[in-house]
Amino acid sequence: MDDKDALPAIRVNVCEEQAMQPGSTLVNFCNHGIGAPITIAVLDAHGNIVWSHRRYSPKQMWGQTANAPDLRGDIDARTTERGVLIGGTNIVEGIARVHAALVSWEGEVLWECPVVNHHHIHQTPGGTYMFLVDDRRAFSKFRGTTLVGDQIVEWDPKTNAMVWNWHLFDHHEPESDRSDYSHANTIEPDPRDNGLIISCRNMNQLVKLDRTTGDIVWRLGVGGDFAMDAADYFYHQHSPELQPNGNILLFDNGTGRPEAHGGEFSRALELKVDERDMKAEAVWSYRHDPDLFCPIWSDADRQPNGNTLITFGTRTPGETTRYVEVTSAGEVVWDLELQPSGWGTYRAERVLRDIPIGV
Repeated sequence: MDDKDALPAIRVNVCEEQAMQPGSTLVNFCNHGIGAPITIAVLDAHGNIVWSHRRYSPKQMWGQTANAPDLRGDIDARTTERGVLIGGTNIVEGIARVHAALVSWEGEVLWECPVVNHHHIHQTPGGTYMFLVDDRRAFSKFRGTTLVGDQIVEWDPKTNAMVWNWHLFDHHEPESDRSDYSHANTIEPDPRDNGLIISCRNMNQLVKLDRTTGDIVWRLGVGGDFAMDAADYFYHQHSPELQPNGNILLFDNGTGRPEAHGGEFSRALELKVDERDMKAEAVWSYRHDPDLFCPIWSDADRQPNGNTLITFGTRTPGETTRYVEVTSAGEVVWDLELQPSGWGTYRAERVLRDIPIGV
């Protein structure tokens, strides 16, 4: 077997299956050290890989082979009624792009997006797809420096055309000349008011926009619009998830957290967000002991049984990705670890529906 065709070994540290949220777990695997392509897999509770799929570049580009390695790993995978929606792509110059796609459980590509997206894709209730795309602009206030921001694209697969678009730089004046200005990684719909919440990692903020007007409603986080205790600030966050009660659960990577506020550590963090009085406060958190510091990736998902599935994701040689499920009291009921180091996962999703394993 060629190295690029390999899959990681998975060590089971804890598996209290009776206390877990039932279901399988959908993950991506990244290992740019061996040149592995985009790889998606489904795990059972005991860490067995029961389904996997690889996405390849559809054609040769820039002299690279069609089987382009996944050099970033920021791959979003979500189940739908028809299969698995796989988003994210190589956006490293000189490496063939791999476009987002809907793939059946049999491995058939049912739809492929013509737009190069990054970090996030989801299916809307209306059957369209919403994803993130880079937006590069030069700003005279910074002597013509080009900054990379983000835009949201909504795409109709039936007409193969964009049906809605929003640009951060149309509604927000950059406050610094940081070249990778916003680095968005998540779009979270708010069905209560047709809003969208985007996670702008490099701004250390969640930004809510009014989809109807395009206006920014608020910014939550460091330098934002909400009164918060400094201990509740999050840094380089990922994957905000709106809860039924209006709270927001996210993964607080902690990258760049000031020493005065505890220094760099990672945690899952749930915030109570009061949009009327513009106050936000932490109401729950989980910090692994010993610390699992994840500076760039990771995810936290609340489960129907009240548990939280946390991906401590890394792609750094010498470190390992962990999938940890904890109860509301912080008790660890599931802990899987990718082996050897170098294998990483960006996000994980507990799959509650039955899937045709073994196809």
